[in-house]
Amino acid sequence: MLEQRNKTHAKMNTCTRLVIGVAFFLIGVFAQIPLADQLKCRLCNNALELRDCTKQAICDNRTEECYMEQVLTETFNTVYRGGCQSRDRCKGGTPVAIGKREELIGCSQCCSYADDCNKRLCGIRPENTTTGQCYFCDLSKSVQASVTDPRDCITLTTCDTDQVCSVHNEFHPGSATTFRYGCQNKYICRVLMRNVFEFMLRCAGISSAECQHDSVLCDVCCGDGACNYDDCRILKGRLFQLWTAGKLNNDTLQVIP
Repeated sequence: MLEQRNKTHAKMNTCTRLVIGVAFFLIGVFAQIPLADQLKCRLCNNALELRDCTKQAICDNRTEECYMEQVLTETFNTVYRGGCQSRDRCKGGTPVAIGKREELIGCSQCCSYADDCNKRLCGIRPENTTTGQCYFCDLSKSVQASVTDPRDCITLTTCDTDQVCSVHNEFHPGSATTFRYGCQNKYICRVLMRNVFEFMLRCAGISSAECQHDSVLCDVCCGDGACNYDDCRILKGRLFQLWTAGKLNNDTLQVIP
């Protein structure tokens, strides 16, 4: 009986030491990152939208950045994964190759300019927005003018029921590209996006003058809430990946769950 009791105490002491050891290890890891170099990033694990990402990761801004990925899973669901990622991996750009098993990464973006900056990457749906809301930065109509950095557009509007979100890149020789955000008629957008996708299919792997010219001019529409955040060209590439994977509704221009 005494021998059994001693064995039980020995096991408990071992578990206690293990727990304490792990706790000190974690404390040591975070203690190694000076406060000035800590970058808080939104942590997403197979999230459907931003409200599913309820935690933050503490990254080392000297070697890491925040990232967000839009993933098409083997079960044909669109999910988002985000957190910390090495700067070296972030330099690799947007991968479109097959990842784990039959998963397709449709978008992968990084940022390090501010805490929580990855909450506006890869088209993840923002918190507290509805389907009919769109980013709205247009000098002729909005209280906020067109911007030279997509991050600067913070104005939202509720579009009419026959409209969806739109974004337009304006290019002026000798000046920075500006981005105009707003609402556009659904019928016009359906025709526009059909032509955009057909053009991209035709230009895949081709370096003709016509295809190169498209890299400057851009107009894009999308049907989900606040989906028109980003550089028009980046958004176009993301929507094209969804469309080719059969995950974009041609009529509503919304991502198919």
